[in-house]
Amino acid sequence: MDTMGNKSNAINTAMSNNVPVVPGSHGILTSAEATAVVAEEIGYPVMLKAVHGGGGKGIQVVRNGGEIKAAFSNVYSEARSAFGNGDLYLEKFVESMRHIEIQILRDTHGTTKIIGLRDCTVQRNNQKVLEESGSTMLPKKLQKQAFECAENLANAVDYFGAGTVEFIYDLSSDAIYFMEMNTRLQVEHPVTEWTSGVSIVGRQYEIAAGGTIKDIKVKNEGFSIEARITAEKAWLDADGNIDFLPTPGLVTECKFPVRDDVEVIASVSEGKTISPFYDSMIAQLIVHGKDRKDAIKRLLEALDQTTIKGVCTNISLLKRILNDKTFIKGKYDTGYLPAFLDSLDKDVLIEEMAYTGVDKGESDLKDLLIPGTDEIKVVSPMTGIYYSTPSPSEPDFVKVGDRIRLSNTVCQIEAMKLFTHISLSSVEGAAEVFDEDKDYEVVRVNQANNAQVNTGDLLFVVKPV
Repeated sequence: MDTMGNKSNAINTAMSNNVPVVPGSHGILTSAEATAVVAEEIGYPVMLKAVHGGGGKGIQVVRNGGEIKAAFSNVYSEARSAFGNGDLYLEKFVESMRHIEIQILRDTHGTTKIIGLRDCTVQRNNQKVLEESGSTMLPKKLQKQAFECAENLANAVDYFGAGTVEFIYDLSSDAIYFMEMNTRLQVEHPVTEWTSGVSIVGRQYEIAAGGTIKDIKVKNEGFSIEARITAEKAWLDADGNIDFLPTPGLVTECKFPVRDDVEVIASVSEGKTISPFYDSMIAQLIVHGKDRKDAIKRLLEALDQTTIKGVCTNISLLKRILNDKTFIKGKYDTGYLPAFLDSLDKDVLIEEMAYTGVDKGESDLKDLLIPGTDEIKVVSPMTGIYYSTPSPSEPDFVKVGDRIRLSNTVCQIEAMKLFTHISLSSVEGAAEVFDEDKDYEVVRVNQANNAQVNTGDLLFVVKPV
């Protein structure tokens, strides 16, 4: 765990065992300047990653040298907050790829078993959305290579317990590269349990007690898919692209299907308040079918039978993905979901995901206008921790007297371990209270750095210039 839990060490271990890796720094980067040098040598685009990262956090794609300084600061800050360690490394960003995982078990007697393969290619912001028990595109020869590499790595470090070895499948070069090893149980492990017939959790206990796994008979039955239900709502970022905001709050109603072909793992229930201090995933819905087409059908049914009210969720988006022809055909890469989001009617998706299941009267946008003045309130769109600066060594995003446009970042808010850049366009109903062709002057800054803010709290006061 000490070796493979550190991503930089894990890459060096893979290299020393003849496991192919993505070109990169292969070591910790201590400054934005050093990062820029390595990036120039490798060639853009590159990916900046936290050594102790995971769950889609502490990771950012950098496409040119002008973005390095800000990216280094952002990833460092996010890594320090999420993992308590800001160490970073860099690797070449593979543009067209599938995300492949190999589930392993290894006991203290040196027995290693490959339990199954998962495809987690449907992602946004490097966060998995759907996980499947097999890949629709990985060739058999590369599957065999991935299995062999995963087993070799587990044996090389004398690993024991459950673990996942993750690979990039580079579609353009038809090759796989080691990415990292998760020295723990993965959120998506149930899909492999369903198809393999192996209780990964149960076997972990046996391994910890000194038992052997030599008797394991791994099956390959049917197909399984997991959907991650998150407490989020959609909104448009400064560039007009769909992004997602965490939406902590009180759950007023919560029901999940009770079926033999459905497994539910939930951290939410009726009357429970979702905290802003943890990940936005509140439930996992796992189904098992006779094949992929059947599993997709069953997952759609299970989502239709799920009710969560009081907070916004991504359920409507999950349904849209499962009904999409490209997803159903199974021919796509990690760019699939961003492209799919861009093809949707954005206003409709935002409206769908903003609905909490609780009907409310229309909010009066005039409340944002301060009577007797031309001043406008800028209120927080979410609950979290307010940051006036990108990092302690950087100046504030804005100060009193600054002129800004709708797209300018005025602060960032950390919620559910994600940093969201807030601009005037983040305000609900921004199109009705702000003019995109005007400049606005910051009249008042209403929050102190590191303050906790709730949805609707006053952040700034601005006025048109």
